[in-house]
Amino acid sequence: QAEYGSSGINAEYGINETSTLTLHLNKAVEEDLVFNCTPSSHDLLVIEGGDQIKVKTATNSTTVKVTAGGKGGTFYISTELLQPNSTNLTIPDLEMCLVHSTKLETVIDVVGWLCFAAWSISFYPQIYQNWSRKSVVGLSFDFLGYNLLGWVCYTSFNFALLWVTPVRNQYYDAYPHGVINVQLSDFCFSFHALIITALTILQCLCYERGGQRPSPLCLFILAAVGCGMIMMLIVATSCCISWFQYVSIFSYVKLGVTLFKYSPQVYMNFKKKSTEAVSIYQFLLDLTGGLSH
Repeated sequence: QAEYGSSGINAEYGINETSTLTLHLNKAVEEDLVFNCTPSSHDLLVIEGGDQIKVKTATNSTTVKVTAGGKGGTFYISTELLQPNSTNLTIPDLEMCLVHSTKLETVIDVVGWLCFAAWSISFYPQIYQNWSRKSVVGLSFDFLGYNLLGWVCYTSFNFALLWVTPVRNQYYDAYPHGVINVQLSDFCFSFHALIITALTILQCLCYERGGQRPSPLCLFILAAVGCGMIMMLIVATSCCISWFQYVSIFSYVKLGVTLFKYSPQVYMNFKKKSTEAVSIYQFLLDLTGGLSH
């Protein structure tokens, strides 16, 4: 059984740019093959010479020129074998992404990793300060609780949009010309932040905490969100909502948590008239990552 592949799977093409698309067979066949490659929108991609493409047995591949349209987005090229009908082929559709500029996409990737570096490093000054003081007195446990909730949701959302195929397919069903902007650096950062936040909470269990504990309001919010997510999981399992809709709830929880998670620490600093327990470098690096993002 021959398999049909392409350099265009998950490829990115710049708008109004002309590039090449290579179609190849992973195993040899005895006859020349003719494929009909139909873009989901000819406004987004034009194949030079028409939609019918011939793959010769002498090379087992062919390269055609493609020109991206004037609108960005993600779309598919559906492939159909026209000749010969007797050949047994596995023919996947091709997922392609049109971006406004491939160079801009490179800049975005670089800036994304810079944000990842700044934000990731920002967690370590606080861990070091807790270790050097052997105390977490003055560090808000509510802030850590909200932070942990946010990173759990953000990591889950990034993982699903990057690697869970049903969620990705449902996204494209909802937004046919959309682009999933979640990058590998987003997942790496959120997963790293989740681990480091959990480690900081572990320090709170080991070091002097002066009788501090999470507030009843914080515990209530965490429990309510947890129960709500479990209920929505049951709803998604019963197919009342799609998995993409369920995963989207995680992003809204993360957004909501980000809006108020710092307030408990700000209030504690105000109440104690001191920031001794809080590392200023943590917030400076956090600000750097935020501005870069």
